[in-house]
Amino acid sequence: MRRKRIPILLLLAGLTITSITSRPLFAQASKPKVNNEKPAKVTGQVKRIHPHALKLILQGKTTEAIAYLEKSEAAKVNPAHTKLLLDIAHGKPGAWKFDARTWPWNRTLPDTSLKENAPTDRFTIAFGGGAGYVPENEHMWNTIGAIDPRALLLLGDNVYIDDPETPAMQLFHYYRRQSQPEWAKLAKRVPIYSIWDDHDFTTNDGWGGPAIDEPAWKRDVWKVFKGNWDNPYYGGGDKNPGCWYDFRIGDVHFIMLDGRYYRESPKADDPSMLGPVQMKWLKKTLTHKPATFTVICSNVPMAPKVKPGSKDTWDGYDGERQRIYQFIADQQIQGVIILSADRHRSDAYRVDTKIEGMYPLYEFSSSRLTNQHVHPIIKSSLFGYNEKQSFGRVDFDLKAYDPTVKYTVINIDGKAIHSLRVKLSDLQFK
Repeated sequence: MRRKRIPILLLLAGLTITSITSRPLFAQASKPKVNNEKPAKVTGQVKRIHPHALKLILQGKTTEAIAYLEKSEAAKVNPAHTKLLLDIAHGKPGAWKFDARTWPWNRTLPDTSLKENAPTDRFTIAFGGGAGYVPENEHMWNTIGAIDPRALLLLGDNVYIDDPETPAMQLFHYYRRQSQPEWAKLAKRVPIYSIWDDHDFTTNDGWGGPAIDEPAWKRDVWKVFKGNWDNPYYGGGDKNPGCWYDFRIGDVHFIMLDGRYYRESPKADDPSMLGPVQMKWLKKTLTHKPATFTVICSNVPMAPKVKPGSKDTWDGYDGERQRIYQFIADQQIQGVIILSADRHRSDAYRVDTKIEGMYPLYEFSSSRLTNQHVHPIIKSSLFGYNEKQSFGRVDFDLKAYDPTVKYTVINIDGKAIHSLRVKLSDLQFK
């Protein structure tokens, strides 16, 4: 059978249409997959019990909400919150009006001005992510407080909202954490810095797209985030919203990245995770003032193949990742280490960037502060731990002849599991 020929001009036109329509599709934000609309079991992911009830109330399904709350009382997940939501559902006068003024408990917000006069030649920080509200694991904040860190860095999934279009839901998640005594005790003593990841910006594995105000919920989520953290600044401000920023403790420079607001679809050709404005800022910030150690903090791992089969980590943005590595090499920036989160375990990696003359990059990753859910250990890691909740302890010694950074995995019981010490001389160009 003879094939019908297609005129070349028509063929080219078709290719042009395809290229025009496909790129904008990849440049759009992902569609939120709200995770609070299905009832949570009274066991397992208990962090979603009250959010589901609140979602029903906000949808006007008060009878269904009351029945669900009465059924979920068996889980004994913070009875005070159950009563709060039942009062709202029953229309009780004086019940919470979805704002800070009428929230019935005292809230303790982060204060990054704490410990301003603490020593900076030798100091300890704690870091991690994956902190869904699970009452029996809230004592993790006491475990972190026991080491009295100079700062705590929360690198995403700090609360599990998964509802970017509902401000009341976002506020509930922040307020319930801020009202817990374990959190309050820590936040009154230790500076807490934060960036977001998918579950506190949008929904699972989601991205915001390159547009500043599309979808419209992006800026509103940013405003709620700003109102509940105390970071030095927030991206490029109103002109370019985001949660990236930097700060210093002595001669250690911390660079906090926003990997969600401007992220493109990983299915695009050479997609961007950071966006052009943040990338320009990152390069300027990396070279502004040299430090003994430069700590790049990412919401998702930069090390390869730590989430097999997924492009939600930097594996989906390898071109941009390599450009960052190449910039570090071109500018001869020594002493760079990576902190990351997202995977529900604690592990360490030694990354060969394949750039001639560049030192290996060490990445310390931890993201199971309070979460019940767990991810398996990756064979390529230097070590990994997922048996219990854990956080990362990082000790900086700048007084040593050869300054060091030491990473230790600490579980929720305060037990040291694995550790790795890296010298500044290990992080220099050949």
